[in-house]
Amino acid sequence: MVMVMFLKNLMPYKKAKEIVFKRLEKLATEKVKLIPIYEAYNKISSEDILSPEDLPMFNRAAMDGYGVIAEDTFGASETNPIILDLLGDPHKPVREGQCVKLSTGMATPEGVNAVVMKEYCREGEGFVEIREGVRPYENICKVGEDIKKGDLILKRGDVITPYHIGILSSLGIRYIRTYDLSVGVVSTGDELVDLEDFSSIEELKRKKKYIINSNTPMFYALIKELGFSPKIYKSVGDNKEEIKEALLKSIEENDIVITTGGTSVGDRDYTVEVVKDIGKLIIHGVQIRPGKPFGFGRCSLGEKEVLLYILSGYPVAAVVQFELFLRNYFRSRRSIYLPLARSVPSTPGRTDVVRVKLVSENKRTYVEPLRIKGSGILSSLKDGDGYIIIDENVEGYEKGEYVKVYLF
Repeated sequence: MVMVMFLKNLMPYKKAKEIVFKRLEKLATEKVKLIPIYEAYNKISSEDILSPEDLPMFNRAAMDGYGVIAEDTFGASETNPIILDLLGDPHKPVREGQCVKLSTGMATPEGVNAVVMKEYCREGEGFVEIREGVRPYENICKVGEDIKKGDLILKRGDVITPYHIGILSSLGIRYIRTYDLSVGVVSTGDELVDLEDFSSIEELKRKKKYIINSNTPMFYALIKELGFSPKIYKSVGDNKEEIKEALLKSIEENDIVITTGGTSVGDRDYTVEVVKDIGKLIIHGVQIRPGKPFGFGRCSLGEKEVLLYILSGYPVAAVVQFELFLRNYFRSRRSIYLPLARSVPSTPGRTDVVRVKLVSENKRTYVEPLRIKGSGILSSLKDGDGYIIIDENVEGYEKGEYVKVYLF
């Protein structure tokens, strides 16, 4: 009877996402840290950054060679070299009939509007033979050619790459504001054993009792990938008091707490009960597959509010829940539209997340839905190239139809 009531009260995915993201918005704005640019790799920017200057900030040589007035070189060739006076000071203005020796990246002095590559020149005592003409601004990086003042360099929500860091530092930006969140991970279940708590696989196979806790190390890595600080805790059994103790400790030490296991309505699924006791359960059950028993809540400690993600104990379902309700807020997947290699059915009223693989056939790329059932098949995450989302109002997609693929 309880299970039937649970199924009848599943929340639509879009409504659940809106509720969760609204809470995340409030938390994220409060959890921002100014960090040195050297520490910013893979962090998520919490602000838009506009270029404070043009880049380059001045005209500069793009090649090793000789800075010239382009018009002085017109008609120059191997058989008809043009001779220009060579100035000794690379900062002195260049006038008609003169040139200056420049290295790549050097500022071009006043008057210079082109650079002749050194292999087309022959330097003598106080002069240079130019053996190939150049056009105005040939081999010169002009002011603002790379980036113009006011250009958007980094937008809020962007993941900071080494190339962002290179551009930001070239503009003299030493610090950047990023989201700074600590995320705790607590796995529950009598059947679980942590990696450090058994001596050998053979021992576990003989006992036929325990499952290795893969969720905790997996979520540790997923949280690191987001640029946040993960904190893991020992798994706890299906004991209400033990779960409560573990959750209170993790809540005290983190901004977000993720639990795996105990999300359904079985006799020993205590996580949801504990969340109700120590805080507020906002969502329990969403109309998605996999990941239906998703739970979301909050707990207040003084002025501090911690968000609680109650995820499935099944790895694939838990990853889908994490993807839809946490990762996608901060770091959206790259996507591409491709045709389906075969039809994919879906049940109206439910949002389906389908793992897919990209395949090539006749020089075209197709989307192949993985033929996998069950939320515990970890290999489907390793073997998949991404996923598609089938909206609750769609009865599936036909073979050849173009679908949006979110790429891993």
